[in-house]
Amino acid sequence: MASFRKRGKTWQYTVEIGIDPVTGKRKQQTRGGFKTKKAAQLAAAEIDKKVNEGTFVEESNITFGEFVPIWFKYYSKYVRGETLQSRETSVKKLNEHFKFAMMRKITKPYYVDTLHELYNEGLAANTIKSIHSTASLIFKFACYERKVIKTNPTENVDMRFLQSDSPIENDGPLKDEEKFLEKEDLATFLQTAKSRYPYHPQDYIIFLMLAYTGLRRGELAVLKWNDIDFEDQTVSITKTFNYGNTKAGNDVKLGPPKTPESERIIDIDEFVLTQLKKHRSWQNQFLMENRKQYKDQGFIFINTNSHPGYPISPQVIYEHMRTILKKMKHPIKLSPHSMRHTHASLCIEAGIPLRDIAERLGHREIKTLEKIYAHTTKGQKKKTAKKFNQLMTKVREETPF
Repeated sequence: MASFRKRGKTWQYTVEIGIDPVTGKRKQQTRGGFKTKKAAQLAAAEIDKKVNEGTFVEESNITFGEFVPIWFKYYSKYVRGETLQSRETSVKKLNEHFKFAMMRKITKPYYVDTLHELYNEGLAANTIKSIHSTASLIFKFACYERKVIKTNPTENVDMRFLQSDSPIENDGPLKDEEKFLEKEDLATFLQTAKSRYPYHPQDYIIFLMLAYTGLRRGELAVLKWNDIDFEDQTVSITKTFNYGNTKAGNDVKLGPPKTPESERIIDIDEFVLTQLKKHRSWQNQFLMENRKQYKDQGFIFINTNSHPGYPISPQVIYEHMRTILKKMKHPIKLSPHSMRHTHASLCIEAGIPLRDIAERLGHREIKTLEKIYAHTTKGQKKKTAKKFNQLMTKVREETPF
């Protein structure tokens, strides 16, 4: 039953819309701004109708990490043993990417990009299929049973990228590792990121670091100032973002890099160091302005909203990249992992040996790099042959053979 109230010159309604999936308590929706009581009544009647028909969906602010235990409690009633253990393993991997993300903000492009990232991390096809199967169960339950989201991002996902031994195919849609920015597009992207200052003061330095170092976004998110050696011009990668069993607002656990090779020290140039110094000046000012709430843990890239001083969430990096690409009207959908591919591709274009690039990226084997960037190295080899021919043409002109 709806109730109505006049506030100033406008009317508002309050109507019951169902049960909160977390607390089990009744939920109400209040909306205002209606010029007449009749308008408020019509709007409330429409909501009432949808609630009674079972078609009303109010997207919740519940996070993936908060919702999974609700699903798991339901799911564990019907399965046991190895199947349950397999789901727990998949949930742990999904939490690494989605734990603090609101369910309603996990879009299909975001979800698909995550699957591609898992593939590029070297996970087996069967493992990714198992993770996808678990995610499908979770999101179906959220969408159709608990109705905390309007659409299921796991539906009709094209998994054909798992069918080939090599990530690269000669035709069809671009694979994730083929999605990178040419140097001219990278310059435009960074210029656009810089233009978002002061409203998004960290965008420029975040994406500059990703593009100039090839770091994974989880590695970048937990960098601390003591990881930067301004004298030797290096950055140490010793940890990554690990959601563990923490809740939003509690201390975020730091985990080891994903492989032993991922723990590394790489060189950075003077230009990047200069931008980092500018960023530190901004951060010090932000700390002073928010010193009562700020928890200084030494992180370079920080949460500036709910928990100042905590490391920035990788999801925020993803969302900001999408916004920047949209602003610059880039035709291809990219993820933060694309910056890693951009860095590798431009290193190859610059003629840097693959072994050096592999060490810089923390790849286990040079063969992995050769397979992933086959499209780039092939082009580079053609350039090499062309340059050699140009060199020998001059020699032939002097000494015909």
